[in-house]
Amino acid sequence: MSRDFSKLFERTNIGSMGLKNRLVMAPMGMGLGADGLIDDVGLEYYIERARGGTGMLILGFQNVSRVTDPAARTYYGVGTPLQEMSWARMTDRAHAYGTAVVAQLSMGLGIYAIPGYGDDYVSASVHPTYYEPHKNTRPLTREEIHQVVKDYAVAALACKNAQVDAIEIHAHFGYLLDQFMTKKWNQRDDEYGTQNFENQTRLISEIYHSCRNAVGPDYPILVRMVTEHMIPDGRTQEESAEIIRHLDKLGVDAFNLDVGCYDIKDWCFPTSYLGDACMTDLVGLFGRSLTDKPILTVGSYSPETAVEAVESGKTDYILLGRGLLADPDFANKLYYGKREEVRPCIKCNRFCLSQSDSMRDGSCSVNPLCYREKKYGKIEKSETPRDVAIIGGGVAGMEAARVAAIKGHNVTIYEKTDLLGGQLIAAMDPPFKNRLADLVDYYKVQMDKLGVEVKYSHEISVDSPELEKAYAIIIATGARSFKPPIKGADNDNVFDIIDAHLDAKEKLGQRVLVAGGGASGSDMAIDLVMDGKEVVLVEMLDQIDAGGTIEDRFSINRLLNEYDVEVWTGTKVKEFNEKGAIVENTEGLHQIEADSIVVALGMKANCEIGEALLNKYHNSVMVGDCITVAQVGEAIREAHFAGRAID
Repeated sequence: MSRDFSKLFERTNIGSMGLKNRLVMAPMGMGLGADGLIDDVGLEYYIERARGGTGMLILGFQNVSRVTDPAARTYYGVGTPLQEMSWARMTDRAHAYGTAVVAQLSMGLGIYAIPGYGDDYVSASVHPTYYEPHKNTRPLTREEIHQVVKDYAVAALACKNAQVDAIEIHAHFGYLLDQFMTKKWNQRDDEYGTQNFENQTRLISEIYHSCRNAVGPDYPILVRMVTEHMIPDGRTQEESAEIIRHLDKLGVDAFNLDVGCYDIKDWCFPTSYLGDACMTDLVGLFGRSLTDKPILTVGSYSPETAVEAVESGKTDYILLGRGLLADPDFANKLYYGKREEVRPCIKCNRFCLSQSDSMRDGSCSVNPLCYREKKYGKIEKSETPRDVAIIGGGVAGMEAARVAAIKGHNVTIYEKTDLLGGQLIAAMDPPFKNRLADLVDYYKVQMDKLGVEVKYSHEISVDSPELEKAYAIIIATGARSFKPPIKGADNDNVFDIIDAHLDAKEKLGQRVLVAGGGASGSDMAIDLVMDGKEVVLVEMLDQIDAGGTIEDRFSINRLLNEYDVEVWTGTKVKEFNEKGAIVENTEGLHQIEADSIVVALGMKANCEIGEALLNKYHNSVMVGDCITVAQVGEAIREAHFAGRAID
C-alpha cells in the first residue's frame, strides 16, 4: 500500500505569506552570478524547482553588504537597483507556479570566507580563518556594523518592492552573524560583545528591527540559526533556547533551525552516515518547545521521513536542499502519486559541494542537468527512432538507456549478470548506504516505464551478432576489483570486498582486517563493526578516505572512533598469512592478528571489451568506469550526454 503524502500538501501560512504546500527549497550557495546577483543560469535553476511543485524557494546567501567578505567586494550589483530587479525577475516567474519566494539576507561568512579575493577578512574578533589559518580576521568596526544594519534595511525594502514574499535573516553554521552571537568567536569588549545576553543578541536584534522598520509589521521575517554548534566552546542548546525566545518576542515569524558549523562539517551537509531526517529530533521538537511560530527543518529527508516528521508534529515545513538538486519534480511526483519515480539524492556531496576541484559548475551527481537547465533544457525527441545497444546494466548503462529511451529510441541493455545495478549492488550493502539502493530502484522503474529491454545473463563479445544492427553502441562495462600483487592474496582467509559485501559475509571470522582505508574500505569497516565484528583498518596513506569529501571524512572518523576500530594509517600491507597480515610503517614490520582479511585496494577499469569494440565499431562509445574509475556522478554525467547525443 502506497504512503499517503497529503499532509505535505496542506495549504498553510507563515505570517501573511500563504504557501501551497509544506515543501521548501533550502537555501544553498548556488544561483549567484559574478556580480553577486541571480543571473540567467541561476534564475532557470530556481524556476525549475518552482515548476516542479515546490511550495517555497529560499534564495540562498543574498548579500546585503560588499564590505564584510573579500569575495563580496567583487559583487558590484549588491545594494544597487540591479539587485532588486534580479529579485523581481525571480518573483515574476515563481509566482506563476504558485510558489512563494524568500530571500535569505546575509552579512557574510566571516572566518569561513572564501579565499582568493584578498586578505581583508573580518569577524566579530580576531581569529584564524578556516581555509587559510595562517591568516587572521580583523574585528568589524562599530561604524562598519552600523552600516551593515542599514544595509539590511535597504535589502529588506528592495525585497518587498520586488514582491519577494518574505526575508530570512542568515544567522547559522558559524557564519558572520552567528560569530557575533557566539562566545567562542566573539571576544569584543564593546556593546557588540558577549559579556551579557543583551550584547550577545544586540546585532541580530538591531538587524531585525532595521528590517522590520523598513518592511512594516505584516511582512514575514524568518531567522535561520543553529540550535547548537556541537563543538567544544560552541553555542549550546541552552544558550540558543534563550536566543530563540528573545527573537520570538521581538516578532520573528518563523524559525529555520539546524545544527553544526564548519568545524563539524558533516552536520552542515549531512552525509549518508548520519541517516535520513537526521536533524528532526535534534531541532524540531526543541524548537517546538520554545515557540508557537512555524518551524522549518532540514536534514536529508526522504518522502517517507518528510511526511512522518510533519504528521508527528516535529516540524511544520520540510526543507529540501540536495534532494531538489537531484529531482526538481520531487513535489509534483509525490502529489500526483509517482513516489517510485522520485530520483534520490545519494548524499555524496560530490558535484554540489566539491565540483570546484574539477573546474566545472556546481551540479548534482544523479542529475547532470542541475544548474545547467538554461544551457541544455529538456531532452527532445529524435525525429528518427534508432536501435541502441548498451553493454552493461550499472548506473552508467541505465542512465544512457533512460535518456536514449526518452528521445524515442529502441534501447536494449545487455547485462552479463542477473541483476541491474553494477558495482552499486555491493556498495549499497551497508544500511547507511540505503540511498544507493534507492537510486538503483529508481533506474529499474525508469527502465520499465520507458520500455527499455534488458537481456540478463547476456555477455557481449566483440563478435556478438546483436551489435551489428545497432545504430549506436554505448559501452558501460564498469570496473572490477584490483587484485594486489601481495603474497598470500589467494589464501582462503582473504576476501575481495565485492564478494564480502555480496555473499561472503557469513564466512568472515570475528576479527577482520580490512586492507585499504579509502571510501569502500572505510564503509566495509564500519558495516562490519556495526554487525559486531572486531575490525582493524589498514591504510597506506596518512589519512583515512583521502580521496573522499571532507564531510564524509568527518563522519567516517567519528564512527571509527565511536566503535573503537583499530586504525593503522601510513601503513602498507606486505603479506597476508594464516594469522592475518604483515604490515610495514615507519616503525618497522608488524604482524596484525586477524581471522579474515577483506581486500579493498581499489578498482580497475574493465576496458578490454570496450577497446575491442571501439576498434570494430565506429558508432560505439565508452562511458563511466570502463574508461577511468571515478565516482557515480562522473559515470552518470558521461552516460547522460552519450545517450543525448544519439540523433
